[in-house]
Amino acid sequence: MPRRDDKPVIQEFAEAFESMPARAGLLTAATLAIVGFLLPLFFPATGLDLAGSLAMAGRGLLWLLAFAVVVSTGVGAVRRQIESRRFDSGIPVDELSWSQFEGYLAEYFRRRGASVTYRGGAAPDGGVDLVLEDASGRSLVQAKHWKTRRVGVVPLRALWGVLDDERAQGAVFVTSGTFTPEAQAFARGKHLELIDGADLRRLISEVKGATPQSTLEPAVVASASTSCPRCGRGVLTRRLARHGKNAGNYFLGCSEYPQCRYAKDI
Repeated sequence: MPRRDDKPVIQEFAEAFESMPARAGLLTAATLAIVGFLLPLFFPATGLDLAGSLAMAGRGLLWLLAFAVVVSTGVGAVRRQIESRRFDSGIPVDELSWSQFEGYLAEYFRRRGASVTYRGGAAPDGGVDLVLEDASGRSLVQAKHWKTRRVGVVPLRALWGVLDDERAQGAVFVTSGTFTPEAQAFARGKHLELIDGADLRRLISEVKGATPQSTLEPAVVASASTSCPRCGRGVLTRRLARHGKNAGNYFLGCSEYPQCRYAKDI
């Protein structure tokens, strides 16, 4: 991934481990600590021996990195726990602050089976707030917590314009408001998913397994709380195909993906 020029390397390092599962982060930290412990054993310091001195310095650096990984992993774990509780609290989307809205979306996409990395910031990066990694590839997410304003075509063009630089296969634009007809026309036929406030509330209901609002399409209402006919463990949730001949179309997929790959066209 191209490095964002406005962020120090140490900040990018911390954010990478904040998004990593706690077990993987702790395993990485333990590996760094063990390597640091063993390093001087292979290059013992004898007098003014340069290799031994470098080994001792390397040990300190590896232990410092291990500590930083533990801290970053812990911060990420606490953040995900807070976002998970907020997501389950039943608080209306309109009552969230803009920063809470971004975390709320991160938890929503995690529950859809994606790995989420936070971005944000003021750099000219198309307004990317979240980066998703899932079975369909890499996707960029921009969030606008606008309760009354409509999103026009300009921010969509900016987001779409950074896809190649980000090596992403698609993008998702989420707003608590609505989109203009021009914005909807621009997204048509592209791997660009538009989710407005009404769609977001409906999709959140599906993920939570709750009874969706009455505005749901009949096909989705019938399947939103239906157990997967293949594995019996997951529930069917609406997803967007980003690749292949069905790219841009919605389908019902099992929430246990990738363990279960059941899919049904809507």
